[in-house]
Amino acid sequence: MLKAWFCVLCLIGCAGSTPTAAAPHEQTKAPTLTYLGVAGWSLNTGKQTVLFDPYVTRAPVFDDDMVLVPDAAAIGRFIPERAQLIVVSHSHYDHVLDVPAIAHRTGAVVFGTRSTVELARAASVPEKQLAVASGGEELLFDDLRVRAVRALHSDIGMGNFPIAPHPQLPLKARDYREGNTLQYVVQFQGHTLYFVGTANFIEEQLHGIHADVAIVATGMRHKVADYTCRLLRAIGMPKLVLANHFDAFQEPLRPGEMQLRADTQADLAAFAAEVHACAPSTRVVVPRWLEPIPVD
Repeated sequence: MLKAWFCVLCLIGCAGSTPTAAAPHEQTKAPTLTYLGVAGWSLNTGKQTVLFDPYVTRAPVFDDDMVLVPDAAAIGRFIPERAQLIVVSHSHYDHVLDVPAIAHRTGAVVFGTRSTVELARAASVPEKQLAVASGGEELLFDDLRVRAVRALHSDIGMGNFPIAPHPQLPLKARDYREGNTLQYVVQFQGHTLYFVGTANFIEEQLHGIHADVAIVATGMRHKVADYTCRLLRAIGMPKLVLANHFDAFQEPLRPGEMQLRADTQADLAAFAAEVHACAPSTRVVVPRWLEPIPVD
C-alpha cells in the first residue's frame, strides 16, 4: 500500500448557502465539496484538501490539432495554494491538462494512471509528488484514506490508448489520450465518498463499497445499460448524489450560474428522475459553480 503523510492544511472556501461564490482559499471547518466545472471538484475535509480532475483552463477546443497550455491566471484564481492530493480519473485534456501546474502550485501528490503520471513528470513535477495507480492502491493522509478503483471511460468510441512515453509538452488536444480510467473511494471522518469522473464503471470492482456521497458523471450514460440504478445499488445507495461532468466546458469559469443548453438541462432532470426511481430517499444536487456544498 502506498502511504503519504503531510501536515494538516485547510485552504478551500467556507461553506454557505448564499448565491455568491466562496473565496477559494479561505479555511473552513465543516467538510464541503465545491464544483470547479467540467469534472473538477475540491473536497475540503476541514483538515485536508483533495482535488478531483481539476481543470479550470476550459480551452475553446474546436480543432483536435490545437496545442493546449494551462491558463495560469485561472489556476491562480480558482485553485487553492495548498492541497494534499490531486486524483485524476484519466488523461483526456479536460481532466488532466491543468494537473501538473496545480501540482506545482499546491505541492499536492498526483494520484492517477501511468499516463497521468507521465504527463506530470514531463512537466517536472517532483517524483515525491507522483503516485501511479491501476486499481486497488491506497494513499493515507492522517485520517484521510483514498483508494483507486479500476473503471471504464464512457462509451465515446475513441478507444483506450496511453499517453506516449516521455511526452514533450505542450501537446495537441488529440494527444491527450485516455490511458485507462480510475474511480476513487475517499474516506474521512466517518464519511465515504465515491468519485466517478466519466459515465461508466466495472460493477465487480465495486464490491464492499458503501458510499454516503457520490459524485456521478452523467454525460453519455445512456450508452451503459441501467447505468444510474446499477451504480447506486453497487455503491450502497448513497444519501447524496452530485451531478458531474455536464457543463458547457469551453465557456470561461465563473461563480454561480452558467448557461446550460436546453438538452443538457433536460438530461440533468432525467438523471435526477433516474436516481429517485431507484433510491427515493437519495438527495440529488446539480451543483452551482464554485459554491461549497456541505457534506454532513
